[in-house]
Amino acid sequence: MRGYSLMELVVALAVSAVLGASALPIFTQQTESLLLQKEAGRWLSYLQLVKARSIANKESIEIDLVTFSNGSEASDIQTKYTYSPSASLTFYGESAAATPGHIRLIGKSKQVKIIISSIGRIRLCLSEGNSLPGIPSC
Repeated sequence: MRGYSLMELVVALAVSAVLGASALPIFTQQTESLLLQKEAGRWLSYLQLVKARSIANKESIEIDLVTFSNGSEASDIQTKYTYSPSASLTFYGESAAATPGHIRLIGKSKQVKIIISSIGRIRLCLSEGNSLPGIPSC
């Protein structure tokens, strides 16, 4: 006889299902890491662009954080920040300074913090969770 028996096919299918199910948590964790990295890069690029425009035009630019955070494609990532309508994030073009504070991007198991200093420095760090490539721990 040639070919496989029904029992052999069922066993192979069961083994494949177990292996696939065991890989699912790793896959979801990797997906979250990639989404956090993408969102952090989006925020970092935007803030650096606004800072550069502020310096080039020698004018203060106030950032609407709510509108920018609503434009995110990553629905699983929450955005929280220390800024408020009365103390918004502003880059001051003449001095290259900024309103100090931070923006937190919160995933299920990881958290990235974007820190803006009073001298206008913008940096990323991982405040919770395992490491993310290219993002140092806080």
